Amino acid sequence: MRNLFYLSFLGIVYAYFGYPLLMIVISKLKKSKPIQKGAFTPFISIVIPAYNEEKNIGAKLKDFVNSSYPHDKMEIFVISDASTDRTNEIVEGFADKGVKLFKLQERSGKIAAYRKILPILKGEIIVFSDATSLISYNSIQNLINNFNDKSVGCAGGLLVYINPGKATVVGKGEKKYWSYEKRIRDLESSLCSLPSVSGTLYAVRKNLYPMEMKDYLADDLIVPIKVKKSGYRTVFEREATCKDYTTTDIKEEMSKRIRITAQNLSGLAEESDILNPFRYGLFSIIIISHKVFRLLVPIFLILIFIASAIMAYYSTAFLIILLLQVLFYAVGILGYFINKIIKFSLGNSIFYFCLSNLSILLGIAKFIKGTKFATWQTVRV
Repeated sequence: MRNLFYLSFLGIVYAYFGYPLLMIVISKLKKSKPIQKGAFTPFISIVIPAYNEEKNIGAKLKDFVNSSYPHDKMEIFVISDASTDRTNEIVEGFADKGVKLFKLQERSGKIAAYRKILPILKGEIIVFSDATSLISYNSIQNLINNFNDKSVGCAGGLLVYINPGKATVVGKGEKKYWSYEKRIRDLESSLCSLPSVSGTLYAVRKNLYPMEMKDYLADDLIVPIKVKKSGYRTVFEREATCKDYTTTDIKEEMSKRIRITAQNLSGLAEESDILNPFRYGLFSIIIISHKVFRLLVPIFLILIFIASAIMAYYSTAFLIILLLQVLFYAVGILGYFINKIIKFSLGNSIFYFCLSNLSILLGIAKFIKGTKFATWQTVRV
């Protein structure tokens, strides 16, 4: 039981602290791979998947048609995944701005929709962006400039979370998490290749998009993996910002994370050979450390609690450790309620940590049951 406790504890420490430290050490020992950016304006295709987005699609399209990227060098498609509200009508109102509506009669999900539209796209590079997010004026140009480097096959933008009105406990936790993530992605991008991108804004060379991708997988994970397998790299572009609202509701946040977990596990199972460091070197270590270990954290937490509960009968030290765990989770629960009255950053962070790992655990259960997530439901604010 002691060994189980220690191994599980080390697993958590590595997932959150050891891996970032490892990447810092590697960055000191290994030369980074600078990207040969340059003013680059190939013809591009912008694809925006939408399902009942009458609230957001108008502002989204204004961002794109008013962006700094040359209008004669791009086409914009909105895929309406069998929307039943005014989404189609609003998109058609932008026809004079060059926006085209690709209407699906039955819901099929993003990946199936992408597979249907890709053959008609004229762009050398395809830009994907969610309907709920907003981009800055130079985001597209900054993103595309990375493709001036022939080694770049995919580029991901910087997701910036903003609070819809009054910040919520879940929203604050989400913002802190992404602040932590950005530092790690900087290192992964400069040393090797990103293991995933934010689906809110990323671009890929059309010839590298994996048309064979299964409908229930997450393109923001599979595309970077396939790009790496093709001999290219995925880079992180901080100057291609994309703003999205934080989640305000616990159930919505959990639903999103459960879906992402199940899709990531399905993707890793589908592309399991990428976990072989003898074949893919540092990129395999990045995938194992950033993706696999993070998904194992709730399992490690359960094993630590069980091991310390059993050992508490024989050891005062383990009894104290067990009580500290109970206190930790209690502070997290209380933090959710206290933060509604006064600022309680520690409790808020612990609550978000617990919520995230509970969601991951439920996502693992969904994956084991064989649940597939092909379609999506937008998180509303």
